[in-house]
Amino acid sequence: MAKHILIIGSPGSGKSVFSAALASAAGKRNRQTLLISGDSRISMLSFLCGNTDTDGLGTLYAGEITSQRTADAIKILREFPNIGVMGFQIHERKRQEGTTAQIQQLYTVLDGMAEVVIWDGTSDWTDAFQTVMTAKAEVTACLLTAEVKGLLYFKQYQDKIRRLTHCLLLEGLSKPYSLHEEMDVTIGGFDGILPFGREIERYVMEGNLFSILTCCHARYRETVEHTLDDLLEGKNDGKKEISQETEKMEGLGSSNSNRGDTDGSGGEHFIPHDVR
Repeated sequence: MAKHILIIGSPGSGKSVFSAALASAAGKRNRQTLLISGDSRISMLSFLCGNTDTDGLGTLYAGEITSQRTADAIKILREFPNIGVMGFQIHERKRQEGTTAQIQQLYTVLDGMAEVVIWDGTSDWTDAFQTVMTAKAEVTACLLTAEVKGLLYFKQYQDKIRRLTHCLLLEGLSKPYSLHEEMDVTIGGFDGILPFGREIERYVMEGNLFSILTCCHARYRETVEHTLDDLLEGKNDGKKEISQETEKMEGLGSSNSNRGDTDGSGGEHFIPHDVR
């Protein structure tokens, strides 16, 4: 049985980047990990895995969700042999969005294929992917930007967010000038902060999402590891204080002094497709 985590949040809060970083951290712990990009409006598969002509979720949803067809739709990076990726592909020949029943079946199939399944969700609470996974995921990480879009998103969906079984509220794309304290008070406290910097932006533009942990700020890595601990071990240390003190916010846009090693090696190849 796998551990399932859903990543949701306000538009532009860095959900997919965080999902990839979380997958990288789980892979480094030798956990067989799957990352599922469920947004049908943006075909993320090629971006996550590099150029590949293999069909994605759109083709999988066009037929029966069997174990074999699901395994065939999973892609793996050679640099990260225990991380598999699924998502929609650009220009799929037979493209169909998943129904609630199909996504529930996909959940059941994937539950026996990995130890950790990361569901990269959307900002749309009416989406079938989101509807299924908010009910099934053991942990939900909700990323909120400390600005107008993040505030409005939280106010619109706070009742649904509060009803989630185990939800971590994380400040996404945090910048030195973000309204940290104001947002922190509004939501009742952040569980973690994800500082954004130029190095992360460069890695994203180059498509190196699974190497983000080698360039990000130390507090970003800490939040990733804390979230993974929460998922795997049920750790919940309560709300972490977020302040604008100089020592905490200094260097959020710089990451050169906080590099680490994330070779992602280890673990058996649980998926037969190498795509990079």
